[in-house]
Order: sequence, then structure tokens, then C-alpha cells
Amino acid sequence: MALLCYNTIVKVKVYAKLNLTLDVYAKQGAFHPIDSVVTSVDICDIVEVAVRTDGRINVCGVQGVEMERNTAYKAAVGFRRMFGHLVSKKINGVDIFVQKGIPFGGGLGGSSADAAAVVYCMCRLYGVDIYSGEVHELCASLGSDVNFMLFGGLARMQGKGDDVTLYKLNQPLYFAVTTFEQGMNTAEVYAAFDNINLKREHNATRKSDNRGKLADETLALLQQGANSEAIKLFTNDLQQATISLNNYAGDYLHYISSNGLQCCLTGSGSAYYVACATKAQAEQVAEKLNARGFATRVCISVPYGIVEI
Repeated sequence: MALLCYNTIVKVKVYAKLNLTLDVYAKQGAFHPIDSVVTSVDICDIVEVAVRTDGRINVCGVQGVEMERNTAYKAAVGFRRMFGHLVSKKINGVDIFVQKGIPFGGGLGGSSADAAAVVYCMCRLYGVDIYSGEVHELCASLGSDVNFMLFGGLARMQGKGDDVTLYKLNQPLYFAVTTFEQGMNTAEVYAAFDNINLKREHNATRKSDNRGKLADETLALLQQGANSEAIKLFTNDLQQATISLNNYAGDYLHYISSNGLQCCLTGSGSAYYVACATKAQAEQVAEKLNARGFATRVCISVPYGIVEI
């Protein structure tokens, strides 16, 4: 029996993510296993999904991306493929409206956020349980971090990234997030990472001996509310690989080191952040960076990935 829509429109905010730690291991098949502590932050896209009665799927608001390559479109197609047997053919199309607030190609999870938002909205429209195994499988097929973006908050992502364990952050974290016009290609960054590690074989031994310890220690400190100590551990294995491809952030990195600050790349780039234990500290850092011409905003961690509006 086909399900009927509970609503005809669902509108949400979907939040960006920052990688607080990112351990990358030797490639296995087509993927690099990772172990990453991540948090949602209050940079967001707004996504609205409305039911159509002609079976068509349209996406508006995302410029410069072919429809078939758009993650929001892929999410709608994937949802219909997986749950089409439950949905009346008369109402299985959707209009998707995306208002971008998460920068493209910044390592903030913008494309995965839109996919997660569409999955969430269509689950709400058609009465599908977002906690179901089928939804997890669908999200994993759309991108390695889509499952995290669906729920958000503080989490540990392992394996391909779709093995997600959620945690509660004891105290909020604050960030001065700097974005650049330069976008990075994730596949190219991982290839550069492989080339660097071939030249440094001892890194593979280090990783094997210490697998998971960085994430364990970081999460333990965050659970204790020892944010200042946890921040000292924030690091990203892809940062050197990104710099080796394009040192677009060279002036920024020089300024950071010259002023005794600690920054970290998120994802495979191109955004960097300075993590702080207080909002006042983050605002002070952002003010200095903006005065030097680096586009920087203050963000706070949030305990969710998607909220309805």
C-alpha cells in the first residue's frame, strides 16, 4: 500500500562540519580508511523540498553544477529508487530549493549537507524512519560523510567515513573559520597524500602503532569539558598534501605561525580554522585575521546536523 505525504513541503537548515582531527591510513582498495573527530558548526544551507505530482525532480539555487552531478538531485533519485515501492507514483516527484551558506570546496561538507537535507526532508514527506538501515545505506551511497551530516553534533567518523558514533559535547567550541576562493579536489589531495607517504614509510608504522589514539584522547578531553587541552590535539593528515598541491593559504599560514596561533585544515581543504575555548578568543582572532585581509567568521559548535524551520 502506497504511503501518502504527511506534508507537502519540508524546509530545514543543514549545518556545516569541521574535522577536529583527521587520521588517514594507507589506501585499501578504492578508499583510504579514516578516523576523524568532527563537529557541526553554525554555518548552514537552507533546503526546502516540495512534493510534485508529475514525478519530476528539479533543483534550484545551485549554480554551475550539472543536474545529474548535483548531490541534492542524486539524493532525491536515490530516495525514490530505494523507497519507490512505498510512495504513490502520483506524488513521487519533488522541487528542491537550496540557499547556499556553506562555501563550495571548503572541506565544510556543503555538498554532503545538501544530500543529507534532501534525504531528511523526503523521509519527513513520505513517513520513512531516518534511523532505518535503508536510510543509512542510501546516505553512505551518496557520500562518505552524509550519514554524519544527517544527524550532526559531535561524532567520530571511521572506515570510509560512514561509520558514525555520536557523542555529547560537554562545553561548546568556538572557531575563527577562514575561507578561500581556491577550491581543492579531494581525489587529487588523497593522491598527493599517498605520494608523500610513499617517501616516508615510517609514517605507516607510526599510524599502525597509534591507530585510533588521537581520536580517543581528543574525545576523552572533550567529554571532560577540557576543551583547551583538546584543541592542542586538533590536526589533519591531509594538510601537508593540500599545501603540496597549492599553497593558496601560504600568507595565512605564515601569519598564523608568526603570531603564535594554531590552525587546522578541515576536510581536504580549502578552509582553515583556529579553535578557541571561548567566544571572546575566537572574536579576537577573527578580528585580527580580517584586518589582514583573510575572510574569517566566528562559528560555534552545534549539537545537531539538521533542524526544521
